[in-house]
Amino acid sequence: MFRAKKLSLSLKLPLVMVALTATFLVTVSFLVYRMAEQNIRQNVYASHETTANAGKQAIAALIDAVRRDLVMNADQPTTFRAISNFDRVIGMIEADDPLKYLTDTYITNNPNPVGERAKLVDPGDGQYYSQSHNSYHPTFLRSLNLNGYEDIYLFNTEGRLLYTVMKQDDFAQDFSKGAYAESGLGQVFKAAINSKPGEISTSDFAAYEITGGDAGAFLAIPILSKKKTIAGVLAVQLSSARIASALSTNLDDSGHQNLFLVGADGTARSPSLIEGQFEVSTQLPQAPHIVAAQAHEDTFFESVESVANIDVIGLVKPMQVPGFNWSLVMETDHDTAFAAVHQIRMIAIAMIAASVVIAIIVSWIAASRVTKPIQALRGVTNALAEGDYDIDISGEERGDELGDLARTMGDFRDKLKRADEASEREAESARKTADVVETMSEALSELERGNLACDIDTPFVADYEILRENFNRSLANLRDLMSDIVEASQHVGQYSDEQKSSATVMEKRTESAAATLEDTANAVNALSDGVKATADRATRVDGVMQTARGEAENSRDVVSSAVEAMDQIQTASSEITQIIGVIDDIAFQTNLLALNAGVEAARAGSAGSGFAVVASEVRALAQRASTAAGQIQKLTSASEDHVSNGVDMVGRAGEALSNIITQVTSVSDLVTEISDGVRTQSAGLESINTSMRELDSVTQQNTAMAEEAAASSQMLLAEAQSLSGIVARFDMEGAEQAEVPDAFEDEERLSA
Repeated sequence: MFRAKKLSLSLKLPLVMVALTATFLVTVSFLVYRMAEQNIRQNVYASHETTANAGKQAIAALIDAVRRDLVMNADQPTTFRAISNFDRVIGMIEADDPLKYLTDTYITNNPNPVGERAKLVDPGDGQYYSQSHNSYHPTFLRSLNLNGYEDIYLFNTEGRLLYTVMKQDDFAQDFSKGAYAESGLGQVFKAAINSKPGEISTSDFAAYEITGGDAGAFLAIPILSKKKTIAGVLAVQLSSARIASALSTNLDDSGHQNLFLVGADGTARSPSLIEGQFEVSTQLPQAPHIVAAQAHEDTFFESVESVANIDVIGLVKPMQVPGFNWSLVMETDHDTAFAAVHQIRMIAIAMIAASVVIAIIVSWIAASRVTKPIQALRGVTNALAEGDYDIDISGEERGDELGDLARTMGDFRDKLKRADEASEREAESARKTADVVETMSEALSELERGNLACDIDTPFVADYEILRENFNRSLANLRDLMSDIVEASQHVGQYSDEQKSSATVMEKRTESAAATLEDTANAVNALSDGVKATADRATRVDGVMQTARGEAENSRDVVSSAVEAMDQIQTASSEITQIIGVIDDIAFQTNLLALNAGVEAARAGSAGSGFAVVASEVRALAQRASTAAGQIQKLTSASEDHVSNGVDMVGRAGEALSNIITQVTSVSDLVTEISDGVRTQSAGLESINTSMRELDSVTQQNTAMAEEAAASSQMLLAEAQSLSGIVARFDMEGAEQAEVPDAFEDEERLSA
């Protein structure tokens, strides 16, 4: 890959023009394509919505028509008479097994094949059932053909199928029990026989195994008698083919669209309109649109996978059909639906490609008309760069920007000629400048080596003479300055020596003071620790006294409670004494009553002998109760005496505890005062100790500062000696040389 910066303008300019033109064309074409695609998509979606709504309305109209027909037939007297007559004449059949007669006549021996058995109207055997069949069968057959039913059924209240139009294998069977009762027709019969008058029962599409497994939906309504009681059930079977026919009414015959019903369990309730995909009761895959149909959601899917594993547009419409929980699903082949979009896309690509080719050709021609004059100007520029000022410049007569550029190049060529002449004059001036620079360089080299007597005596040219004079004056000023520095360094050395001696003496005195202060601080610190320990012990003693005081006060409360308990016991003893007195009185009364009863029994003679024995026993029991009451009274009196003594003793113990509490309180107050005083002394010593530590710290800082001052004086003296040595290296011929002080002679010898 090559970089764009390396391309020539003759190639870069056409490429830029082509790129801009192509970008514009592609952008416009893409916008037009997107607008057309959006319009087509909206038309496709609107068409799908219309088709789905038409199918939804067709199914709703079909179910509504079936329900109206059932209600109308249920209200017809003919239906009631037919059920009543068929139920009656079955019992009048002259045969050993009437039910076998019916199946043999209308199914087994029917001259017409399966699916055409309804053509048999009258077997001609003279049976009453045959006569009734000949009367009602044409009416029901006409209703079946008119409404497109699969079959029409009449049941009695016991569940016997009295009549069907198509005479399938379920004819004359009992639907109240067994396998027939579990079928869709049996379930709808049970629901109808237990429903209210005029209420329609339904059974959704499912395989009807009894008649060969074909799927069907059943609707039934109860038939009322003249007395408004249920006399039977009228049922019809709605075929899946009829549903498919209603759905396909508004579909085109291209075979890329499919419209079907889905139940809440995810199974198909109508067959696929595209042959071979699925039948009724097929469990459909859990694609997004099938899941939405199960949830009864009204939604649209731009791209989903159909049952046949192809990319389709999915549209879901929930159905509001009484008795059936359906959702209408419409699938359309995605590629077929958007074939116009693909066609427009190919046309747009072709138009863009053709536009780009044309743009390349036009842009290349237009760019060449611009790049050729530029190439000529580039040749002129290269010649001027090589010093060829005699080259001809073409294009100056043009009136556009390239002409302005050519004329500018001519002016530039003339200026280059004048610039060459000026450069020759500048060369001569440069040689003179070089001489001045060389002389100044030599003088500065001498100055770098320390020679301050390197004055320039040779005059310069007029433009640089002022430079020589300024240099010479600067050297003279520098020599004077160095002389002053030598004299100042001598004074600095003397003063530094004196400061060093003073700092040394102050350092020694400060160290002595710091040592003394440190010993004092240690002593005060030890005293402070002792006082603090004493304060802690006094605090602990105070705490123990407070605890003892509290325990004593608690003991006084306990003694008070004991006194109150003794008083309560004494009161209870008094009450018990009273109760015992009552018991003694009762015993005395009982004894008198027993005595009177014995006297009365003696008067009664032999008749009162038994009563006399009882009176004697009662008297003996009264005497024992009196004796026991006396003993209890003695014990209670003794207990009262003991309780009284206990109360007196507890009272004296309470008074003793009160005296102890008073003395403990006094001791506790004294200990508290001692503890407070010791803590005050400890706080004062702690403050003194803190001040001593601060004074010790300040003294140590002063010592450090004295040491630093001594060290600084020593360093200042060394720097002064070094400065004198540095100044001595300068050569100042023609100026008075300064003498080195005696104090620095030893240092100079060591440096040498």
